[in-house]
Amino acid sequence: MAERVQKYLVISDENFDKVKSVIKRAISRRRSKTLENILSMLHPTGLSSLWPFFSDTEKTFLLDHLDEETSAELLSELDNPDRTEIIRAKDTDWIVDRLEELETDDIVDILKGLSQWEANFIIRRFKNDYSQQIKELMRYPEETAGALMSSDFLAVSENAKTESIIKQFRKIVEKDQIADIHFIYVVNRKNELQGYIPLRKLILEDSKLKAREIMSSTPVTVTPDMDQETVAEIFRDYNLITIPVTNDDGVLLGRITVDDIVDVVEKEASEDVYMMVGLGKDDSLSNSVATSLKSRMPWMFVNLFTSSLSALVIYFFTNIIEKFTILAAFMPMVAAIGGATGNQMVAMIVRGLALKELHWPQVRSILTREITAVFFGALVIGSIIGFAAFYIKEEYILGFVVSISLIINMVIATLIGAGIPLVLKLFRLDPAMGSSILVAAVTDLVGFFIFLCLATKIMTS
Repeated sequence: MAERVQKYLVISDENFDKVKSVIKRAISRRRSKTLENILSMLHPTGLSSLWPFFSDTEKTFLLDHLDEETSAELLSELDNPDRTEIIRAKDTDWIVDRLEELETDDIVDILKGLSQWEANFIIRRFKNDYSQQIKELMRYPEETAGALMSSDFLAVSENAKTESIIKQFRKIVEKDQIADIHFIYVVNRKNELQGYIPLRKLILEDSKLKAREIMSSTPVTVTPDMDQETVAEIFRDYNLITIPVTNDDGVLLGRITVDDIVDVVEKEASEDVYMMVGLGKDDSLSNSVATSLKSRMPWMFVNLFTSSLSALVIYFFTNIIEKFTILAAFMPMVAAIGGATGNQMVAMIVRGLALKELHWPQVRSILTREITAVFFGALVIGSIIGFAAFYIKEEYILGFVVSISLIINMVIATLIGAGIPLVLKLFRLDPAMGSSILVAAVTDLVGFFIFLCLATKIMTS
């Protein structure tokens, strides 16, 4: 049996630097043939991961040695700042030739990263019917099914015979007009979706049968105004690889493929992680200083305000801290453990809401279970720290204060960690929005207050 040869070299942490160095050396020595051989082994996705590490001169040389199809795919894989830089450096003919190699949803994604004037200037260079398709797709808002939709699909009349459909399919494949055709859609005279034909079924059926006789019912469709998260959930629930998009009258408008949904899932997950720690959804390591500062300043002010409250609490208890300086050693511990407990709860609640695993009727039972688990865990941790406090100072009262403070703060942190994302959800805001920052701030404030209050009441009595 012949050995299977992998077409592309997968870029990994182990070979990243080596591949980058080999490419840079080939460019510096102007060895075009060597460079072309290397590039032929790299998928555009792999090349895009290396792209930020090349100089402007190296990038220009690389683009000159990529064919239209590869450079087009590279554009679709790059981050918006990088591909915008390329588009603004190239002439319009170069850009149009590359964009025409892509599916319409990828073209729209690229054009939306440009200014309206730049996008319109490029759109006008497409053929009239194609230009109209792009304009139609451009009008759909971000994060909707319409923004993910591609108008590249094969639809046939319900009366078309199997042999005729096969001929149409062959022509499209030969001309490489549509990528990743998994199903052929069946429509009536009004272009209303009637069903679909899997390719396997098309090949095996009698060539004289009509489309309506061999088609299957479409399990589910989406409308262009549907939220992309809902579309992703439908893909997951129905185990789909593609889904048709129709208007309210059932007219077929386009399709969404699973590769776009993978991007959505990754983007939504990144947004949730970013928002939990106070970053904007568009934050990136490649952003400029001004852009990064603009997105982070609001939460910096929130941190300033909340930390000022914590400082104020400590100020009010200056006398007890001066009298028992050992309290200062345990204050960060009480606050930190409470913050960690709260953020664990935040992560669980946000994930549950995002995956639709958590519903309002379940909240009470989940909170009861989590608080019970945290309480018993806090008893163990509090006892250990309380014993340590007693051992250091040989005062059982100090150990008691530390233990009780820690237990109370961990229970309250659990309530806060669950409460903040749930309240945000109740007000139709993103549950992840700044949750970690708010939880850390509140648990610090509450932790200091409880600890110092108990110390004042018990240790001075």
